[in-house]
Amino acid sequence: MPEDVDDLLALPVEPEIERAFGWDAGPRRARTEADARATIAEIDAGPDRCWWAIEHEGRFIGSVGLHQIVREERRAKLAIGILSPDHLGRGLGTEAMRLGIAHGFEVLRLHRVAARVLDFNARAVAAFRGSGFTEEGRERECALIGRHWHDDIIFGLLDIEYRRLAPDWPEFPYLSVARK
Repeated sequence: MPEDVDDLLALPVEPEIERAFGWDAGPRRARTEADARATIAEIDAGPDRCWWAIEHEGRFIGSVGLHQIVREERRAKLAIGILSPDHLGRGLGTEAMRLGIAHGFEVLRLHRVAARVLDFNARAVAAFRGSGFTEEGRERECALIGRHWHDDIIFGLLDIEYRRLAPDWPEFPYLSVARK
């Protein structure tokens, strides 16, 4: 949506956020319109992915998606990103994550959802754990960010775990998550 491109262009390029995705922000620079259009264009469905824009109070703040969906094996990977520094630490990422998880288990009838999180990303680690994911292992020193190596923590959530936990999740009052 054109307004999502405008919202994304209005967000600062935040080194902490860039680093949490495993990107080395390098010298700070503003997003270009081409960057923003490419990011928004990725929020689309494909045969092996379901991706949604995350909006808060009508403004684009990030995206959440299931990707590498293998329907025959009923599994997928979850990824989430809040790009707005003003919206970090407010539980919005957890809420969006849970909406994506619910779609995976309720609509796609997945058996398993997996995720990878950089070891230093404390917010994401807490959100995944708080949503019932189990740490299954680590891929040691797999991400070179700047001059330092970091581990990826491998998380997994099974449908039986989701069904046990989801009834206790609070309602989702803050976000709209819509496919574009």
